Amino acid sequence: MTDNLKGILAVLTGSTAFVMSDAIVKLVSAELPAAEIITLRGVLATLFLAAGVFAFGARRPLSLLATPMMALRLGSAAAVTTLIVIALRDVPLAIVSTVLQVTPLAVTAGAAIIFREKVGPSRWAAALTGFLGVLLIVKPGVGDLGISAYVVLLALACATVRDLTTRGLPRDIPSIFIAAASSAAIVPAGFIVAPLEGPWLAPSASTWALLSAAAALFFAANTLIIVALRTGEIAVVAPFRYVAAPFSVVLGYWWWGHIPDLLAYTGIGLVIAAGLYTLHREGIGLGAKPAPAPGQCAAAGIESSRGCSANPG
Repeated sequence: MTDNLKGILAVLTGSTAFVMSDAIVKLVSAELPAAEIITLRGVLATLFLAAGVFAFGARRPLSLLATPMMALRLGSAAAVTTLIVIALRDVPLAIVSTVLQVTPLAVTAGAAIIFREKVGPSRWAAALTGFLGVLLIVKPGVGDLGISAYVVLLALACATVRDLTTRGLPRDIPSIFIAAASSAAIVPAGFIVAPLEGPWLAPSASTWALLSAAAALFFAANTLIIVALRTGEIAVVAPFRYVAAPFSVVLGYWWWGHIPDLLAYTGIGLVIAAGLYTLHREGIGLGAKPAPAPGQCAAAGIESSRGCSANPG
């Protein structure tokens, strides 16, 4: 088996695991308040990731967490997770997943503004196409989602900040350390949201099992994305991350009977097309110059896999 094939299999499995984790959260949201889900899954995921930090010798001084870039990264990551859990209560899985697929495109624009990276007309066109697709999916102000549409869009904005700050972190910080710190930062977010909801409930045995599965899938997904970046050529492997969008549509229909309307399907198509076009352009660029070292991509943080591919975007 070639390195590229190993990378493709890893990224396909990792992307699928991300969608499955969110789908389980949506299932659990029928029983537990969002704040409780945020806290419990955050604790479980942190335990898994902390074990990984020790197992892989990725420990670093905790003082790193107080640096401005890391603090912004942790805060935005906690906000993304909180908003996604809240949105999943009322928004179909396919819509949430597909809107977040535009994050790589949004970060392309952000990198041009903040990091002064060169972004040509084709990338700007792709970014704008992806944004149009998002508007068709959530239809803020005119669709059936109500205020939930704005929650999803805010999650997209926070995800963009998260990935941009991840890109700006020192390369020598292990990605699993960043992931573990981000997971730990999610836990307080649950307590912040708690006063806005009703009292916490005692999870049933089946709910504990589902939450544990969601946390394990989150850990596995992040690990597999790192494996993909270290073993495959980014230009070959990265496009397969977009399997999350159609898979979420299938899963949403299978588990909940959600069928997006025609405008939403059009938006989903635009987001996927814009993302694949951007990745195709990145592939052309990588073919003309040496690809970044796999270690650099992994060291930048798990989520920065988007950055190494289409940047997150």
